[in-house]
Amino acid sequence: MTASSKFRAAFAATAASAVLAAVPVVGAQPAHSQPYPPDAPSLTLTATTVDAGDDLGFTATGFLPNEGVGAFLLSKPIKLGRFTADANGTVEGTVTIPKWTDPGKHTFRLKGEKSKLTLSAEITVRSPKPHLADTGEDRSPVLLVGAAGLLALGAGTMMAVRRRKNS
Repeated sequence: MTASSKFRAAFAATAASAVLAAVPVVGAQPAHSQPYPPDAPSLTLTATTVDAGDDLGFTATGFLPNEGVGAFLLSKPIKLGRFTADANGTVEGTVTIPKWTDPGKHTFRLKGEKSKLTLSAEITVRSPKPHLADTGEDRSPVLLVGAAGLLALGAGTMMAVRRRKNS
């Protein structure tokens, strides 16, 4: 092998090595760091006083990405639902406080299935407001006009009877 063919072979090997080394670097993504220290886990509720049977909204942070999170109402443990955290570990949702929940102070709790992270907040549950049944069409104007007509008819009859007696 001559010197020029050795040189060409060395050059080709070096060029091939450079290409192989450069391919992973060219497609690489920049590294993203997490803030340090990470933000503390938090729980925010839409209300701290709710009526039994009403909805309660929440937002919580600090869970593992895509982690399952259980929602509970405590004094008597009641599972209100299961939610999934997003890729940032944030979970949002709405639960319904059961109508049969005793009035008073209770604890709303979220618990991560993998991380075991527990976030709690005190809430006050009030007695449910009585709701009248919706029976359909409202006919009160018709009834009011009918009652006024009967009252007028009765008054007219009384006046006619008195005039007859006086004549």
